[in-house]
Amino acid sequence: MRRALILVAALAALPAHDASARRDRTVTGDVIKAARFLTSSRIEEARTLLADLKQRAPDTVEVKWLEAELAFQTGDYAGAIKLLDKVPDDAVDGMVGQTKKLAASTLSVTETFVDKKSPKGHFIIRYAAGSHDVAIADLAGEVLDSAWEAIGNDLGLKPADPIRIEILGAPSDLAKLSPLTEAEIEKTGTIALSKYNKLMVVSPRATLFGYPWMDTLVHEYTHLVVSRVSNDTVPVWLQEGIARFEQTRWRRPAEIELTATEQSLLTAGLRKGRLVTFDEMHPSMAKLPSQEAAALAYAEVYTLVGWMHGKIGYAGIRDLLAAQKDGKSARRAVAEALAMSWSAVDKEWRAHLKVSGDPKARAGKPIKFQNGGVDSENVGLEQVNTRARKFARLGGMLRARGMLEAAVVEYDKALAASPGGDPFVAGKLARTLVELGRHERAIELATPLAAADDHDAVAAVTLGIAHAARHEWREAIAAYEQALRVSPFDPQTRCGLAEAYAQIGDSRSGRERTACDELKD
Repeated sequence: MRRALILVAALAALPAHDASARRDRTVTGDVIKAARFLTSSRIEEARTLLADLKQRAPDTVEVKWLEAELAFQTGDYAGAIKLLDKVPDDAVDGMVGQTKKLAASTLSVTETFVDKKSPKGHFIIRYAAGSHDVAIADLAGEVLDSAWEAIGNDLGLKPADPIRIEILGAPSDLAKLSPLTEAEIEKTGTIALSKYNKLMVVSPRATLFGYPWMDTLVHEYTHLVVSRVSNDTVPVWLQEGIARFEQTRWRRPAEIELTATEQSLLTAGLRKGRLVTFDEMHPSMAKLPSQEAAALAYAEVYTLVGWMHGKIGYAGIRDLLAAQKDGKSARRAVAEALAMSWSAVDKEWRAHLKVSGDPKARAGKPIKFQNGGVDSENVGLEQVNTRARKFARLGGMLRARGMLEAAVVEYDKALAASPGGDPFVAGKLARTLVELGRHERAIELATPLAAADDHDAVAAVTLGIAHAARHEWREAIAAYEQALRVSPFDPQTRCGLAEAYAQIGDSRSGRERTACDELKD
């Protein structure tokens, strides 16, 4: 939004450059209008107006730049660069140079990408040729096709044009394709963006433990829908709240279901009287000082939108988006939809927050990127209490050496030394028990872990293996699918799902067998 305002202001200050353009007093106005279309997700309107501008003022630098912007936002990065090759970088108040630089860096990352259409054709999934990301391309398409239907029904828009998804290999790639720096991405755990008429998402293979990548794809798709519905007038806090509320709609009904991390952060924030303000969320959650601050902000706006939905439903949410498209501020639109003042909205929501947190909830693991030199076996050990930690560390050393029986003894000691149990220790013990074929106790330990944190892929795949060993195929599938939503590059998950689906005659077994073979190579 900020770039759009700067851009439009710059254009308004510029005169047309050739004689024919000067004679047509409407050219400058239409150039500004086309720029507004491009920066508010109105691609087809921009395309139509630009076709006319090319007839009336084909040689102006503003029109050439707008042509390049349109090419860039529709995926023709090389074309955008070519259009600007002979235009000075400082033209259009420096916007030419910015577009050329972004198109070049985007092309450098994506020029070897291959395309795959989603099963229903609503999305084009792009990923690096020869990479393991081929193993998630079909899954991404299936998830997004489901989201296209569900979110379209919720928010009133089902895009007719195929939406591009670019799956990136590392956080550094996302930095090259966006205004974010790599430091900001690492600091806040920003893993995906909806910008430039496409979705950009870092592959789960770039992280140590994965992350909820399917829900993240849908989260970013929701941003694109909200931007198009509202002409990109919705502020960050409401955009993020709606996207967080909608991100699981592809797989379950609309409801508030806080994660353990969200519950913990909200409880702590309320206790300390320190929530992230809506103004602090601007211009992006990725600009917040830490992953913890970003997660708290998401939890706040998630509960706000969930609370609003409980009062006015999707019809009310569609109305407040339409009101913002028509020029009303977000606060006024929300207040009018709820038929109360903004101060009353804020007061009632905060009262609702005070009863929604679980004081016993424990924060989950933050996103950790694969930067090398990290001992993933011991990530989380620092959270174990001091008395139990020595036993857990010894258990890990024994397990690494294949001394599983001895490792179980040490993990049991660590668990006994942890008041109320410890998720890290219980997870390590459950996995070791599975490796020893002691499936019943492994299930007993892993079931509450997977239920408490659906981002815990380790507990979920442990459950999947244990249930499959007992030929409990439905239970195994539920567990493996939970792991798949977080860590899709684990061969145990994909191979386990292939077998479990085959046992119940599910046609998805073929997809999983292909992924299993790909990931084992």
